[in-house]
Amino acid sequence: MLLTICLSMAACKKSSFVETNINPNTLYAVDPADQFLAASSGSQDDFEYYYDVYRAMNLWLQYATNGSGNSPGFTNPTANFNYRYGKVFYGRVGSYLSDIPALVSKMAPNDQAKRVYQLNIAQIFKAYYAFYVSDINGSIPYKQAFQARYGGIITPTYDPQQALFDTLDLQIKTAVQNLEASPAATQTLYGAKDPFFGSANDEVGQWIKTGNALRLKIAMRLMKRDPTKLAAIAAEVLADAHQMADNSDSWVLYVGPSYTNPTGNWNPGGFAAAKPVVDFMMANGDPRLRIFYRPNKNGVYLGSYTSPDDVATHQALYTTTDTLSQLQHRLFTPAYDEGDGNGSGDGVGFFPFVTYAEYCFIRAELGARSITSDDAATWYTAGVTASIQFYDDRAQAAKISNYTPVTQTEIDNYLATAAVQFNPAKAIDQIASQAYLDFFRQPSEAWAWYKRTGFPNTTSVLAWSPLTASGTILKIPRRAPITVLPATDANYANQQAAFAEMGADPGWGTGPNDGFGRVWWDQQ
Repeated sequence: MLLTICLSMAACKKSSFVETNINPNTLYAVDPADQFLAASSGSQDDFEYYYDVYRAMNLWLQYATNGSGNSPGFTNPTANFNYRYGKVFYGRVGSYLSDIPALVSKMAPNDQAKRVYQLNIAQIFKAYYAFYVSDINGSIPYKQAFQARYGGIITPTYDPQQALFDTLDLQIKTAVQNLEASPAATQTLYGAKDPFFGSANDEVGQWIKTGNALRLKIAMRLMKRDPTKLAAIAAEVLADAHQMADNSDSWVLYVGPSYTNPTGNWNPGGFAAAKPVVDFMMANGDPRLRIFYRPNKNGVYLGSYTSPDDVATHQALYTTTDTLSQLQHRLFTPAYDEGDGNGSGDGVGFFPFVTYAEYCFIRAELGARSITSDDAATWYTAGVTASIQFYDDRAQAAKISNYTPVTQTEIDNYLATAAVQFNPAKAIDQIASQAYLDFFRQPSEAWAWYKRTGFPNTTSVLAWSPLTASGTILKIPRRAPITVLPATDANYANQQAAFAEMGADPGWGTGPNDGFGRVWWDQQ
């Protein structure tokens, strides 16, 4: 658990391994595990939460609204959106994970033989972040990226998303195979410097399961572009015996309370709970309601209208303090001071990457679409149950004020409601709607599922509100607007070539700044 080691960006910048990135001549002295830990601790960014999560995706996807209601232009991506790109390419993640094979290559052959598992675990992690960036940007530099400091190419070409997805799948597949093999040399693992699985009894086994789940996650993006390849990858992955089996297999970064300082950009205060989600959860007795949102001053849950036109009609709701429910502050920032006289919290925060619940919903959808022989109802029920149990654990660990743990009876009752009990006639709707609830702390994945499945929508089991401003329907963005490099930039020509390649697809939109265009995988 990443509690006391590199708990903030400032702390990590003071550490010795940062100097090695400024002066690569000293890299030989660094333990690869330090770079893995540095990449892990830098994988979350407060500006990404400030601009991309709180003020963009959470609002677009109707998890929350601004405290005074959404304004007419709230669905337009701002120039600040897309912090994930800089985090990977200019922050720690991409460069530090790329350092690991370089560091190992400098070792004596017998020491290199001990680092096979470390190399492959780092590859899975790096592949995830390449996928995460490409997911909303399309073509990105990858094969030729992060090598300038080692005498490599300083103007990397862009990998088209279709080719990149193939590359990533092969890299993850190879990493899993290498982790499943038995190398001749006893392996040196990351151990305590792996904040994800280093404390597990089987660190390597956990990464094998993660790699398999990640392959499924990426393959689902192929559903409209290459369903045959999706089916082949799914069959190959599920033939492997190493699969996620419960919440303990989830790939999650757990952090101490000081990691997400609530007085800065991590602050979740001032955002109201969205009415569509609150209404659905209340109507069906969803136990996650008290985990996701706070009751208002009267002790009841009241959601905010998500459509600007509805906000204008119900202005009285927005003129009285604490009338609307808010985000559950400590689920996002455990150190939040709730003003109840008990001071700041000291609980554990979390950032999900691939959870067991998501894995269940993927398998439920694969079964519902007859891509695999999985029983959709079984996996759907397992996904809902796992999601509730996961969030219940996280609520207790975050020390949400006055929290009452979820009971099995609550879960059973919820699963028995008409809207939640599995109905084959509404299978994809139900699966996607429950996955949407599970992605409350992963709005980027909820956004992807919405683009891929079309759910939730205004007529789905969990019904969103139509979004209008002055009677005009507001569209939800489909990708990130891309910053155009100046013509003087060394990589300007390669970026322009990538724009031309992406622009050949009519769905890409009017140009790089068109956030309502589509990347390669996101097809009508």
